[in-house]
Amino acid sequence: MNKLLCLSFLASVAMVPGLAKAETLPTPVIAIVEQATLDKSDALKSIVSQVDKKRAEIQKEMAKYESELKAQDKKLADEQKSLPEKEFADKRQAFEKRVREIQEKIEIRRAQMELAVEDSKKKVYEAFLKVADKVAKNAGANIVMYKETIVTAEPAYDLSAAALTELNTTLPTVPVVFKPEAEVKKILKQQAEAQQ
Repeated sequence: MNKLLCLSFLASVAMVPGLAKAETLPTPVIAIVEQATLDKSDALKSIVSQVDKKRAEIQKEMAKYESELKAQDKKLADEQKSLPEKEFADKRQAFEKRVREIQEKIEIRRAQMELAVEDSKKKVYEAFLKVADKVAKNAGANIVMYKETIVTAEPAYDLSAAALTELNTTLPTVPVVFKPEAEVKKILKQQAEAQQ
């Protein structure tokens, strides 16, 4: 019995420092913000608009390459009958080299788009985090959670509208910067080497 009392006493003494620490934490005041606030923001809409414009430019460029390759392929098919085998093989090799160059260009354009969107969205997300923190503090909240993770809550806890207004004021647009081809080639090469 004495052993049991002694163990109980030791256990309760060991827990006291933990209780003291728990008592020093502030009372949680939770606010919620819709994750879709990012998608609704003017900044993200500006990114989409800029990317759509760039995508249209790239599609025109790709259509030009496609026409070029079709014409060269047709010409090669026509010349196959009349050219000596060696000369045709050289032309076919040059054509295949051009196809690889264009495929590389397409890959670079795709990577340019992905990197630009990723960098731009990151700026919006960073601004969103600051805005959510500011709006929460203004509302007296010390924890912000995504609305999508909450099963039920009073509408008064939802700071999505305030966060969106503040985000649109703080960051109305984000310039989308497309990295130069040389830089993208370097990044793609590094990624390929990292996968090996």
